[in-house]
Amino acid sequence: MSAVAVALAPTSCYTDVPSYTEASSYTEASYYKEEASAAIASSEARLRDLVHELRQPLSSIEAIAYYLEMTLPAGQFEARKYMSQLQRLVADTNSILERSVSATRRGTQ
Repeated sequence: MSAVAVALAPTSCYTDVPSYTEASSYTEASYYKEEASAAIASSEARLRDLVHELRQPLSSIEAIAYYLEMTLPAGQFEARKYMSQLQRLVADTNSILERSVSATRRGTQ
């Protein structure tokens, strides 16, 4: 790690040329940085895809619960309560998914 820091440190004189060892360390560090960035981008893409795939059925569940709640007879208080709870759980799950994506974005900036 210290060799990388030496290779990245500015020199006091513009005529100084980094040695072969420093250049090799810098190149190696650049390679690993690019690999890590690619892995992070791939992980972010998979997370976004997963969130998208989860939101589609959650939206359907929420819409069905809303429809059922609206079409229930007036005396079905318990069923309405369950439909409302189901809608709330879907909203909570969507919130968790959004926070996960947001935390990933903040972590890579």
